[in-house]
This record gives sequence, C-alpha cells and structure tokens, in this order.
Amino acid sequence: MLRELITSDAAVSAPTLPASPGVGGGDILGLGASVIIIVAIIVVLGWLYSRSKFVSGGANDVINVVATRALGPKERLMVVEVAEQQLLVGMTAAGVQTLHVLEKPVHVARKENGQAGFAGRLRAAFQEIAK
Repeated sequence: MLRELITSDAAVSAPTLPASPGVGGGDILGLGASVIIIVAIIVVLGWLYSRSKFVSGGANDVINVVATRALGPKERLMVVEVAEQQLLVGMTAAGVQTLHVLEKPVHVARKENGQAGFAGRLRAAFQEIAK
C-alpha cells in the first residue's frame, strides 16, 4: 500500500505555478517616459523658484553686495552697501566682522549683459555656440 502511494501520480506531482509575464518593451518605454516627465517637472519648478520674488538678490534689495574676494576656502572680503553707505566686511567660518566703513563709495563696472557669475558665463557660452 505504501508503494502504491509513493508511485502514484498524485503523490509525486508538485503544484504548478502560473507563468509570470515578462517585462515588455511597452513597460520600459512607459517607465522611461515617467522618469523624463518627473525630471522635467523638477527642472521647471527649480526655474520658477529662481525667478520668484522669494529669492533674494533682486534689484530692489536694501542690502547689496558690491564686490567680493575669496581669501581662502572659508574666508572672504566683501564690500556691502547699506543705506547708501559702503562697508568692508570680513566673513569667516566663525562669523562676520565689519573691517572698515568706506568714506568714498566703490564703483564696480558691470558686464555688458548685466549678468555676473556662473549664469552670465553660461549664457554667454551658449550664445557663442549658437553663432
């Protein structure tokens, strides 16, 4: 009787699992499109945030940085204009200290495109590439 149980088909056969469908080309395209849309939304939101009035550095600010010079990785000198008076300020990792009150205002020549820093240089490079 035991021999019959062991050799019977019911005792030997294992349950079968349904076949899982493979990943198709449509799934990969859908995933890629979703990633591209999410990255585009992040870029657009970052651009909108940088153009918003919540970001400081606009022309209507009361405090303006006239000039800056890096002295080391965490030290810099800045000429700051506040209420039509210019101050030479030293910035370190430990804090900020007024070094001198300038009697004659310092005038810094602005670049032609009005953009200083990385954004201006990047825009100028793209304009030269487009020519």
